[in-house]
Amino acid sequence: MKKKIITMLLSAALVFSLCACSTDSKLVDDSKKEEKTEQETDQGSDEEVKVGILLNQASTQVISDMGNAMKAKAEELGIDATLMYYEMDVQKMITGIENFMTSGVDVLIVHPMNASDGAEELQKAYDAGIKIITFDTEPNCDFTNCFVASNEELGYEIGKQAATWAKANLVEKGVDPVIGLVNEPSSEFLTQRENGIKKALEELLPEGKIVITGAGTTALAGQEAGENFLQAYPDMNVVVSINDDTMHGVYEAFAQAGLEKETDRGLFSCDGTKKSKEYVAEGGIFKCVVDLELNKVGENMVDCAKKDVTGESSEYEKVNYFPMNPVTIENAEEALK
Repeated sequence: MKKKIITMLLSAALVFSLCACSTDSKLVDDSKKEEKTEQETDQGSDEEVKVGILLNQASTQVISDMGNAMKAKAEELGIDATLMYYEMDVQKMITGIENFMTSGVDVLIVHPMNASDGAEELQKAYDAGIKIITFDTEPNCDFTNCFVASNEELGYEIGKQAATWAKANLVEKGVDPVIGLVNEPSSEFLTQRENGIKKALEELLPEGKIVITGAGTTALAGQEAGENFLQAYPDMNVVVSINDDTMHGVYEAFAQAGLEKETDRGLFSCDGTKKSKEYVAEGGIFKCVVDLELNKVGENMVDCAKKDVTGESSEYEKVNYFPMNPVTIENAEEALK
């Protein structure tokens, strides 16, 4: 009887041991399976995000810099991003949108110069389920997000900086402000910016007068404008522009005339390129640039694109405005850090 009881106890112990081993093995397998599933999900979400980026002009330094920042951010986030420039040719932009749609992108980040540019094609993309993010312009179609300046307000800030400087350094010394303006009439948002500049000058610097204008968005166009300004008005002492690249060209024209260190002449623009900040820090004729932090804006658009697709919690609004930070001699060194 005792032998039978011992045999039964040993059998029970063996069964319990086998059950325990089986349970342990199942827990380990489930843990590994769960870990693998999480990894596959993470990798899958990255692979799913395919972004097409269409910017307006590689020859504009600030846009080229932003494009490079966007590519770097996409690589950091594991996003499949393709960047193209349509070089201010709307038909090329439209073709680019169509090609990106055919390639199966999840998101389009597009930089139209006017609200109607490519709007029909963007609407088709939106209707097909592609997320639409625009830069600089709120388009005449449905969109997911846009990142823009409050352009009249931005222009007003440029004009305000110019007026404040001219009041203190020209008007109070009995010198009339002779003003040149660089604009771009073919662009709606840049025209809004121009209007803001004019409004500020009219309100804050009635002693001044815009005597000549030049058009363009590149440094080459700005240099041509600057040369024309000085030829027509050698005493020109204030130049305002709708962007940095043109002002770099204006600066070069003034520098070639030996005027880059003059204390009674001032240049004022916006974007916030490193080059502009360096000019301001030198204490010469480049008095102020309104910094829009566009490299950061570009990075944010890429981050927003990923979150739009993956459904992650997002801090971005439907309409997102650029920051506007005036950089003058007082804070230029800090802005360059």
